[in-house]
Amino acid sequence: MLRFEQVCKSYGAKSVLRNVSHHFACGAFALRGPNGIGKSTLLGVLAGAVEADSGTVWIDKQSLRDASIAARARLAYAPDECPVYPFMTGRELLAFVAFAKRCTLAAEVLDICARFGLGNHLDTRCGDMSLGTQKKLMLAAAWIGEPCVMLFDEPSNGLDAAARLVLIELLRARSGNNVILVSTHDHEFAHAIGATVIEFDTLNG
Repeated sequence: MLRFEQVCKSYGAKSVLRNVSHHFACGAFALRGPNGIGKSTLLGVLAGAVEADSGTVWIDKQSLRDASIAARARLAYAPDECPVYPFMTGRELLAFVAFAKRCTLAAEVLDICARFGLGNHLDTRCGDMSLGTQKKLMLAAAWIGEPCVMLFDEPSNGLDAAARLVLIELLRARSGNNVILVSTHDHEFAHAIGATVIEFDTLNG
């Protein structure tokens, strides 16, 4: 479902991704490695949020470069730092993501919002939300559309215990039919979602 080949990315003279290639079928996977090694950059490239210097990415057999709209419709991405629009309400942000994916906002997503305790925040502007609330909103937005590949960068960061448990349950429920790829330092979280741990150095040649 997720395949990438010979992905390279440098920032100036610093080479971050060096011919990274891998293929993921259904399941949960956790990238492990020290800060600054390139895990977040890789997730950004796979999500189309960071432009690679070279290499190819396929989402559900759709090229992220040549069939961008089709590939992105099958993709969900929640970065560690939430790129929310401060003047949008939570409800408007969800509608915007649905519009970008050319789909409707399903009742399942609103149910996930409720499970995260967001019911009273959906009509609040994102700029007025706490960072934790923004995080929950971006996580809930990952369930918009029909994603088969779900990418999460440090998803348990900043979550209260109840929201962390909800996220674990949601990811475990999806891992049988989806690719769940997370970058996390939270070893207990990775174990709880049943993730296969992959050392980032084994990918980054």
